[in-house]
Amino acid sequence: MNVHNHAFQPTYLPPLRAVKSAAEGERYAPMKASITIDAKSGNVSLGGLLITTYSMTSELSESFSIEPERPVLVLGKSIPCQFAVVQVVDGSQPVRIALRFENGVLVSCFFTFPSAAPDEERRACSQWLTDQLGFSDSLARFPWGSAGVATDRSGSSHVFMHNQNNSWAR
Repeated sequence: MNVHNHAFQPTYLPPLRAVKSAAEGERYAPMKASITIDAKSGNVSLGGLLITTYSMTSELSESFSIEPERPVLVLGKSIPCQFAVVQVVDGSQPVRIALRFENGVLVSCFFTFPSAAPDEERRACSQWLTDQLGFSDSLARFPWGSAGVATDRSGSSHVFMHNQNNSWAR
């Protein structure tokens, strides 16, 4: 099992914003958008939103749930981080995206697939990464940063992308 050593725990993210509907009661409202990663720049296109190394939480749509800053243990060091989370339906596939900010700067993007069965998560992540960037290994380096598939401490798999702002992941 390949384990990428960072503190992202997709199973412990806060719930997404809920919307009220008189007919349905409270429910989650995933955004419908196609996701495309530019292999040359590492930019993530999310519908009409372009997420780059310069993106800030204030520029994100209301579909994102933005957490308050909190300390996260990264490689044994406590680092103040803020996450912005959104659930997207890309075609028919639900994708949960978490953007990680340190000191107001985007450093990482994480992608999980809530509809994948626990024993299929890693395969779903690998296939999605192959479709997006042309590889499915645990780690690949690019001029803009690194990406791969990892398993967190709870055994859940996710796709990660660390950009050049992420000094500890270079």
